[in-house]
Amino acid sequence: MHHQYLNEPMVLDVGQSSTLTLTLPSNISDFIVLEAMGGPLLELIVVSETPQPQIAVRFQPILGLKLNAEIVEATGCASSTSRRLGQGVRLYHRLGTAPKFCAQELRAGIVIKVDAQAGISVSLQAASKFELVALESDGRGLHEPKVLMMAKAILAREYDYNATAEYLAVCLTEIEQVRLELQAFLRGELGHSHSGLAEEAVRLDPLLQQKRQWLFRTYTHLSERPNFNRAANDGLNIDKALRKLECFELLASPELLQMVERLMEDEA
Repeated sequence: MHHQYLNEPMVLDVGQSSTLTLTLPSNISDFIVLEAMGGPLLELIVVSETPQPQIAVRFQPILGLKLNAEIVEATGCASSTSRRLGQGVRLYHRLGTAPKFCAQELRAGIVIKVDAQAGISVSLQAASKFELVALESDGRGLHEPKVLMMAKAILAREYDYNATAEYLAVCLTEIEQVRLELQAFLRGELGHSHSGLAEEAVRLDPLLQQKRQWLFRTYTHLSERPNFNRAANDGLNIDKALRKLECFELLASPELLQMVERLMEDEA
């Protein structure tokens, strides 16, 4: 399961208290996070408890993983999940979380604590935008179609009036991707056979289009140029320079103003 997302498993020896740090490399764009959010980011399974605790770990190839076998304190971690031989967990993003915040946390590093003092317990850093789901409780593939869940999650996000142009571009790409998946869903077998889901997909598409229009207008406003002779962000600097020039004209002597005018006439 999830073979299309995760790489080949690697077996790691864990100490009494170890940490796994999952990171997004700096040379990877935030746009890639959109694809990564389509499945689990990491899967961890206990393969040995005694004498040496071992775990098998698979993660998405675009991410980097580092094991720290030194003893660490449990501060800053959420409640732990106890795992036995053959059991494991998967790491997902929390539904409704914007890709911007997922990418920020991935770049900072997601810390997963593995405690092997009494059995094996796994916990995630507190206040994370991600969550650990036990394998036997992983029902994400059993819920309503993923594209409908993603569409609802996008619509549930609040409008960010202080967003940057880069963040808006990622959001626009995400909406376009989900709308294309909605159209493919309606053309597919499930869309034809399940009228209730098809009606919901038809209802969600115009709502996504409305949000896309707002994002596009905001993105255009941030990127537009008041004058093509200068950059889009230097209008305020020119206005400030003009105000300074007016102040100099008021304070300068008439002789100095005449001299400047003659110099300008000579250049013309």
